[in-house]
Amino acid sequence: MLKKVLASCVAVSFLLSGAAFAETAAPAAPMKMEKKVEQHKAPRKLTAQQEKMKTCNARAKGMKGEQRKSFMSSCLKKK
Repeated sequence: MLKKVLASCVAVSFLLSGAAFAETAAPAAPMKMEKKVEQHKAPRKLTAQQEKMKTCNARAKGMKGEQRKSFMSSCLKKK
């Protein structure tokens, strides 16, 4: 009988500690999300290759298929 009472007390203590842990762990998740959102708000500078890709892509507007592929290839090779 004493073993059953002791086992019940241990089980209850684990359940309560799990609930307490869940309450403290829950607020941490939104803070991580806020940090990620803040990182995306900051404008980042494009690299030279990204700038070139942006320019070539804008100039290739309306082109499709092989014509676009050929144009983009030659445009990106230029210095």
